[in-house]
Amino acid sequence: MNCEDLMNMKQIRNGMKLVAGEKGVDRNIRWIYFADCIQCLKEGFNLAELIHGEELVIVTNESLTGDDEKIIDMIRVMFSKNIAGFVINEGQISQRVIDYCNEIELPLYELSVELHLIDLSQIVCKALVEEESNTNSRERILSSVLYTDNLNGEEIMEQANYLGVNLSGKHRIVVFHMHEPEGLPNQKKTINEGHLMEVRENIKKSIETEFRSYGMRHLMVLSQPNAAVALLPAELFSRDLLITILMNIMNRGEGKYHISMKAGVGTAYEYIEDFKKSYQEAKNALAISKIVTKEEKVYFYENLGIYSLIAQISNGKFLDDYIESRIGKLIKADKMQEGELCETLETYLEHNCNANATAEALFIHRNTMRYRMDKIKRILDDDINDMSMFLELKLAFAIRRYRDNRED
Repeated sequence: MNCEDLMNMKQIRNGMKLVAGEKGVDRNIRWIYFADCIQCLKEGFNLAELIHGEELVIVTNESLTGDDEKIIDMIRVMFSKNIAGFVINEGQISQRVIDYCNEIELPLYELSVELHLIDLSQIVCKALVEEESNTNSRERILSSVLYTDNLNGEEIMEQANYLGVNLSGKHRIVVFHMHEPEGLPNQKKTINEGHLMEVRENIKKSIETEFRSYGMRHLMVLSQPNAAVALLPAELFSRDLLITILMNIMNRGEGKYHISMKAGVGTAYEYIEDFKKSYQEAKNALAISKIVTKEEKVYFYENLGIYSLIAQISNGKFLDDYIESRIGKLIKADKMQEGELCETLETYLEHNCNANATAEALFIHRNTMRYRMDKIKRILDDDINDMSMFLELKLAFAIRRYRDNRED
């Protein structure tokens, strides 16, 4: 639930009015906090100790609301701890407080005396509990779709519909991968297990919030170690729009939590039983992203060329045997002599068998290039420039990159 959802609840719609911070209505509400406790009224008490984030804070005591300096300082401290919004009794909100909440984009509500606090508390808390239960149920359904064999598609669809998710039509899986930036000094490592769990949950909420702004109020999202998985209807989002949404999520997550993120996108499938294929493809796209030379943030499995074909082959021994039969002798020669023959040949193939361009790319003399190529041809005992052999060698190197990456 976010602050906008709060104003759409008919039980409290007439009892609360948004008076400031309209730009922040997408802030999530986790729970209610009444800041009228005796402790809060004591001078010098550290309010931040009682705030854990995403609380809807309610203040009705006039000894607090009647002092602009005190109430603004309270809001400032709580805002730094990421509260969801602030609620004050009608007739107790000054223009200074309104202006401040507009400035920081924090939703500020005016509470009518006709809406009793006990009723407000019960309504909101019940809605939060129900939402948490429904969210957990959607997670369980998505987990079943991804990991269970012999699914009952009709039963899954009925359960999803009950929870506000329409699984008819084509859907695809997106996997968001999270990791620490490379080269970060050990003393500056930001992610321990507890922090990582918090980051995962917040990224999950960010995914839900972002897609909610595009009309998806009930999204299936699943948290995993170092990742979050989302099931998306394919027809609702063009490729460009989907990239924009995914980039918004990742840029926000990277900036806030000091992590690196990228997304793998699987193919869209119509049948529920095939959604796990999209999931595997999204994971493969992330694995292949470490191989491709073009650095991006969003990787569509269907656009990864030869690697998407290789990923379809589950028989690892078959792939290893193919590598051995084409370039196995070259790999052994490099290991025995600490040579660079494999790198030279792979670069040669990438430059369409142009020796001069290969020498420039490797920063070696043309004579060195000629010497290496003569040695490669003797070891392989094949015409490298033959189109058939050219394709076989290109494929062998692609498989080798893929296999090395999967092992890593």
